[in-house]
This record gives sequence, C-alpha cells and structure tokens, in this order.
Amino acid sequence: MADSEKKIGLLAGAGEVPAHFARQAAQRGIRIIAVSFSDEIHTTLESLVEKAYSIGIGKPGKIFKTFKDENVTDLVMLGKVDKKIIFRPSFFDLRAIKFFKSLISQEDKTLLLGVIKEIEKEGFNVLDQKELLGEVFPGRGILTERKPSVKEMEDIKFGIPIAKKLADMEIGQTIVVKNKTVVSVEAIEGTDKALERGCELSHGKCVAVKVSRTNQDYRYDVPGIGPLTMERL
Repeated sequence: MADSEKKIGLLAGAGEVPAHFARQAAQRGIRIIAVSFSDEIHTTLESLVEKAYSIGIGKPGKIFKTFKDENVTDLVMLGKVDKKIIFRPSFFDLRAIKFFKSLISQEDKTLLLGVIKEIEKEGFNVLDQKELLGEVFPGRGILTERKPSVKEMEDIKFGIPIAKKLADMEIGQTIVVKNKTVVSVEAIEGTDKALERGCELSHGKCVAVKVSRTNQDYRYDVPGIGPLTMERL
C-alpha cells in the first residue's frame, strides 16, 4: 500500500513525539486520525492531522468507537501518560473498570500489554513505534559536543545494570547516580520528577541513566528524552 493510501490512528499522550510523528506522516501523505488524551494535546495536533478528537484515556469504549467510525484499523501509541490515572476510577467508563479488575497487577508491562490485547480484541493492529519513528532513535555513542568526564562515565557504567534491573522489574526506566550511589529512582511519578528529586538530593553534578527493558516491546512505553526534559536538566 502506498503511503498516500495509509490511514493510521494515533493515540496521543503528552510530549513532543505525537506532533513530530504527525508532521512526518503529513510529509509522507499518511492520513492520521488522532485521539488525544487532553485538550492541550488536542490543540497541538488539530492542525497537523486529518481529524482530531479529545477523549479521556479512561474512556476506551468511546475511543474504540471513534476509530471504528473513521474506518481505522492500524493504531500507534505515542507520548507520555500520567500513570497516576490508575488511582482515579472516577475517570473510567465501564469498559475500563472491568479491564482494571481483570489485571493480576498494575505494573507497566502487565497494564500495557493488557491494553494492547484489549485493542486487538476490537480488531485493531498496534504498530511498532521504532518502525514508524526510526529517525528519532539515536545510534550508539555520544550525541553532544560535550563528552562525559571520566567520573561521569564511571557513574554511567555503574548505573546501567541497575537501571536495567529496575526496568525489567517494571519499577521505572530512569535512575540518578552520583559517586556510584543511586540518588533517585523513577517510579509512578515519571522521569522529570525523578530527575528533579535526584538533582535536589545530590546538589547537582549527577548523572541520569535511562534505559529500555531487556526485551523491549516497541509498541509501548519506549524510553525517550524530549526537549522539555533536557531543559530541566
């Protein structure tokens, strides 16, 4: 199928990635139907996509109906979602309530694979983010003019296996390290809050280590660092 004939449904969370994808898709002639999880995201995407809807993340019934009405079969999940939503059942429709009750736990992998299974039950196909956004995935090596110092590199090497274990345990993907000491660990609060806490506790001059899971599923929760996070650093 030519790109100009493709139609992709975009489930859009916060951050720059959904808008970047929408721009890239427009250049390739791919038609995008976007469902944003907040009015702010909706406003950003409205001028970039064929059609845009704003629907709360806790309303899967309405989301599925919207994509079916638009004859969408392929979906991609991009952007950040506030994980604290799982503690706000008042935001959920009946479908979401039943879904959460069916889970054996609410750790990231269980939750997100469960979401994908629910999506697939409705006849949709969830696309691989890496295949759609390969150009934003950096290769190995140093990406900036400034290189890590010897001490910083020691902290990075110290932190990587620890961060990997935490990511594989579905706790979080980011840690802050100083002098081979783990200063903060990302959990449900997200990367930015973990970085802020780590910098405060270490009084700056620390290293952030963010990793993927050992067997990362590139359909969901792919680790990334965006411009807003870089500004915080």
